[in-house]
Amino acid sequence: MRPWPAVLTASVVALASVWGTAAAAPASVAATTSATVATTTTTTTTTSTGVADPASWWGTNGRVSDTLVSGDRVYLAGGFDYVGPTTGYGVPVDSGTGVRAAWPSIDGPVDAAIPDGAGGWYVAGRFKRVGTAYRPGAARVTAEGLVSAWNPRPGSPIRAMARTSAGVVLGGDFLSLAGVPATHLAAVDPDLGSIVTSWTAAPTNATVRALAAAGGAIYAGGDFTTVGDQPHSGLVRLDASTGATDPVFAGAASGAVQTVDVSPDGSVVYVGGTFTAVSGPSGQVPRSRLAAFTADGVPTSWAPAADGTVRALRVDPATGTVFVGGLFGTVSSVGRARLAAVTAAGAVTSFNALLAGCNTRHTTGYAHSNPPCSVEVAALQVRDGVLYVGGRFGRSGTTTRHDAAAFLTGTGALTAWNPTPGDRVNTLAVADDAARVYVGGEFTSVNGQVRQGVAALDMRTGQLDPTFSANTDNEVLDLALSTDGTRLFLAGSFLAVRGVSRPRLASVVASTGSVDGVFKPAVNNSVLSIGTARGWLFAGGQFTTVNGVTRRHVARLWGASGALSTTFVADTVGPTGVLRSGGMVQSLAVSSDAGRVYLGGPFTTVNGRTMPAGIAVVYGTNGALHPRQLGGVGRCSGAGPWITRLYLSPDDRRLYGGDVCPDNIYQWDAYNLSTTTRPTGLLWRTWCNGGMQGAFEVAGRFYYGTHGSSCAVAPGSSTRADRARFAAFSSSTGALVTGTAAFDSAMGVWSVSGVPGALVVGGDFTTVNGVLHQGVAVVPQ
Repeated sequence: MRPWPAVLTASVVALASVWGTAAAAPASVAATTSATVATTTTTTTTTSTGVADPASWWGTNGRVSDTLVSGDRVYLAGGFDYVGPTTGYGVPVDSGTGVRAAWPSIDGPVDAAIPDGAGGWYVAGRFKRVGTAYRPGAARVTAEGLVSAWNPRPGSPIRAMARTSAGVVLGGDFLSLAGVPATHLAAVDPDLGSIVTSWTAAPTNATVRALAAAGGAIYAGGDFTTVGDQPHSGLVRLDASTGATDPVFAGAASGAVQTVDVSPDGSVVYVGGTFTAVSGPSGQVPRSRLAAFTADGVPTSWAPAADGTVRALRVDPATGTVFVGGLFGTVSSVGRARLAAVTAAGAVTSFNALLAGCNTRHTTGYAHSNPPCSVEVAALQVRDGVLYVGGRFGRSGTTTRHDAAAFLTGTGALTAWNPTPGDRVNTLAVADDAARVYVGGEFTSVNGQVRQGVAALDMRTGQLDPTFSANTDNEVLDLALSTDGTRLFLAGSFLAVRGVSRPRLASVVASTGSVDGVFKPAVNNSVLSIGTARGWLFAGGQFTTVNGVTRRHVARLWGASGALSTTFVADTVGPTGVLRSGGMVQSLAVSSDAGRVYLGGPFTTVNGRTMPAGIAVVYGTNGALHPRQLGGVGRCSGAGPWITRLYLSPDDRRLYGGDVCPDNIYQWDAYNLSTTTRPTGLLWRTWCNGGMQGAFEVAGRFYYGTHGSSCAVAPGSSTRADRARFAAFSSSTGALVTGTAAFDSAMGVWSVSGVPGALVVGGDFTTVNGVLHQGVAVVPQ
């Protein structure tokens, strides 16, 4: 429960942090550097408190909105649908099973990969480091998992690569390699990555997105319309050994070419992209995102029509069948969502992968539900009768396949290959011996498990607890345990849990995640915050009815049955609009005796009485306003005043809150409330340049999760100190404390909870102190 988290007696034992620990490369290996590797066997070490070492903890593929600690379990809630080990953005996996091999962690997205011909791989993308080696944008990793000296250092991303007799040909956004001018196309030495000066391709005027080597030639596709000073729209053929433009090939497209492949005999060049027409020596012909050319660049009669972008295309060398993937829904008016097979004659085959379901990371525009997600196929490879598929999807038919799958080319049957990456796959490459498949993309984890909206980790190992599963169909925003600890309450924007209708508020068995068959209140809009005490469940949010009875934005239910309290009414009303929702309750906190409920949100009245500060204290028995209210809330022009997050200290003495603007942080006297000497109840007020999202108090410190980057060093001080998405304050004075962890991402930290000697932090981040770890992390107190 974000504003009302579980409380543990925290031991302030120093937690050994091992972020960034790496193994050194053997001295006998020339031109290599040390690399941190991820392996199939996970070794977990624990601290003296019994909590798993921070590096052992699994992460998620999306926002963690809340964390809750109970016994040895840490429950996670949010907008994710996957939990797994941190492996980096690209790894080779077994071509039969999908189990990952040892590999140095890559710290940013991988966009292209090819085998190096010696059991290793060339990889390119938007990363900085591979293992501990600084390799901005491109690297070569040997068969032994060591980062080689190959280091072309592109100035902007590489999008495609191909091996040729001249070296490794690169295409992309770049304008330079290692500081040497190179406009979108270049060949580099296969061992060191230096530019091959004898390979002199003319510069293109826009990005190169695809490369295919065949028969002494390189076919390049992309967004360009000229190569050198000559018109070549979307497609060009180059001499593989010199880079010279081949004037014989006249094929062109009316839009971007995003993928290219060549038939086994080299006689046909297949392309896919965004174009709606192609041309050759005799003029233009209509072609909807798929086309083929002869070796001279003449459009063939092959004309399947896709109704959306084609991003990947591969020819089966055994049959000549062309597999295509992208964002389309039909090919030649035949329903084929995102993946299809087309014969060499242009007919759509019966193959239908039935790809569906996906999850994508949050943006700032989707605070209370999962953002829209479109299924897509971005990468294809064919080898030895198997089609490997990567992109963003959740299943094939009724079988779970998270973002990667493989099918038999002959029958279309789904194979056992199941690497389970956590997010979009951008590139696939099959090793020369076909034993491994390199998988690269937007993910930070491979070989994890699907868990939608809620999951449980074992704090002793940091890994998923497989005995708990309570998948939801949309985001879970808040968690709370029942008074006896046997049931876990879920609140959010979901409509079902484990396929059972439970709109926006649910109870599951805490040990297994099984849906409580008795507790089933009907709530007509999102529940944003919940709290429990003395058997009661208090809920706040955007709803206006519960079980068909009017309850504007806050309600009390009996936790065992879900029955609505007939005596508790604390209706809130306020302005309409996305940020206000008619006066919703954004956050609530409940005293341990259920006697007081603290409400925060953009409401202006409670039970008809004006409440101008967006904060209210009501009695837990009947919802009536307490005679001593809290105040002192700031505002900005056009925003506020109201409180967006509340947190009550474990002893019920201190209430913390954060406002919508100017992002003040408040501590009120939760016991005495307002008094004659303290009319607003305010104990101290300070500031950060981002609002309160996560909150937790332990050992005299108040921890603050945010999307901001700096905070005042003390209440009333104009001096600021950098604090990247996370800060700590003295709970007694409000003074900023030094030594907290730093997190990345626009929206940062959403939740903080305590385990012995440490903190569990959840949010939108992908790194902690510069080290890769997505969604959830353990940091010292």
